Amino acid sequence: QISNKKGIVLNIGGVGYEIQLLSKQINKSEDITEIELWIHQIDREDGTNLYGFIELNQRDLFREIISVNGIGPQIGMAMLDDFEVVQLVNIIENNESNLLTKTQGVGKRIAERLIVELRNKLQRFIDKNEIKNSSDSNQFSKYIDEICSILNSLGYVDNEIKDSIKIITTNEKENSLLLNTLSAQEKAELMDKHLKEILMILSEKST
Repeated sequence: QISNKKGIVLNIGGVGYEIQLLSKQINKSEDITEIELWIHQIDREDGTNLYGFIELNQRDLFREIISVNGIGPQIGMAMLDDFEVVQLVNIIENNESNLLTKTQGVGKRIAERLIVELRNKLQRFIDKNEIKNSSDSNQFSKYIDEICSILNSLGYVDNEIKDSIKIITTNEKENSLLLNTLSAQEKAELMDKHLKEILMILSEKST
């Protein structure tokens, strides 16, 4: 850590390369042994600065922010520390300069300049997020369909199944995100767990 800057040192053949990370990413990286970063490099007369991001869309939005005249990398890092990518894009698209000024170093003029120069240029960041959410939702839907098919084959009717699977569908968003992180083996184990829970509910209702 140097002043407000936080990051890691990448050791390559005994040479250390300092990579500045978002503060919120430092906490995530402390408990893992392997990390993949998307790097933006800035070369200046006094040296080379490296900025690392866990997510590709964070790095790409960082590049858009610092492309605006008068906006330096530290402001870009501070803004991405304060806001998630889609949240920050929506703020810019909705012309909410008052929210941008909550970031340290961002005054009214900088906020207005960001909005003027970037508004209507950042739609792809929202589209990527919506595509990902749609993919997660479709995966979850297939998972539920498979469970329903198994229960049907065991002789349970649709009304019984619909009521019993609420233990999964109630937290659809959380389960969608969970499925997206699991291996095939882990998904199979999760399905076994859910089936056991559902069958227990169905057996209790039948008695």
